[in-house]
Amino acid sequence: MGKKIIFDTDPGIDDAFALLYALNHPSLEVIGITTVYGNVPVKLATNNALILSELSQSKTPVFSGKEKPLERKIKQFPNFIHGDDGLGNIMHKSPNLKKSDKTAIDFIAGSINANPGEIDIIAVGPLTNIAASAIEYPEIINKVKSVTIMGGSWLAGGNITPVAEANIYNDPEAADIVFKSGWPLTMVGLDVTHKVFLSADQLEHLSKIGNKCGQFLKNISKFYVRFYKDTKNMNGCYFHDATAVIALTNPELFEFKMGRVFVSQDELARGQTVVFLDEKNHKNPINDGRNEVKIMSEVESDKAISKFMDIAEKFMK
Repeated sequence: MGKKIIFDTDPGIDDAFALLYALNHPSLEVIGITTVYGNVPVKLATNNALILSELSQSKTPVFSGKEKPLERKIKQFPNFIHGDDGLGNIMHKSPNLKKSDKTAIDFIAGSINANPGEIDIIAVGPLTNIAASAIEYPEIINKVKSVTIMGGSWLAGGNITPVAEANIYNDPEAADIVFKSGWPLTMVGLDVTHKVFLSADQLEHLSKIGNKCGQFLKNISKFYVRFYKDTKNMNGCYFHDATAVIALTNPELFEFKMGRVFVSQDELARGQTVVFLDEKNHKNPINDGRNEVKIMSEVESDKAISKFMDIAEKFMK
């Protein structure tokens, strides 16, 4: 069997690409999908995760997680990016698969305690579930193999404010807990995901490879690509969440720096990820004992897209 994965997500169109890649990858064994609010409310995120689990034919169990940030209220959901249904307004039929009665937090902790040193977590939404797991079950932090997040930005600026990436912005308190708690963490932020671009031609190719997953991804992406066309004049889309999974399956395609990451919680810079590199002598260093994390800085973007397309062509159903 491959790497044991817990996949924490708020599907979301780009989450769907990432999750179907993970569910079909021969070197990954997704043992559970945990859902969180973010792109959509958690009830809809859970429904979408069930749709994706069923579509992949894996029938991977789904566990519903946190419905709001640790300390803040939710102002709005980005239905103008992902559609009212979170999947590009395709209004997919209801899944037959049902969610588990166990909560996401209990599943995360129980799985890690039962498999110490064997579980990799991929988190591509707000980090509320991951922070809550650390708060409620602190013993699991030293038992997890790795945590890979799609979130944050070192030098690339923000995508929801001038300085903040959306997942971190949604719950900056949770994010700072995660960066501070000692998880063995890799941050896959906008520094690399803004360099990985899925073109309209590549999306069209997905629809022609002869499987339901490829056609589904092409269908849901129409709404997403229209957003990028209208707002950035792009003929395609950034490949945010899938890039984080590719960083786990193919780390050789990435370069990284080691540093300590702090998350701003004030209103002006809310969600900004402030990076202190240990290789630099910062004039006013801050050190509260938090560990270094890997901060992805460069990516071979064409090869990353090729890895995704290869899995789509050979393994998606």
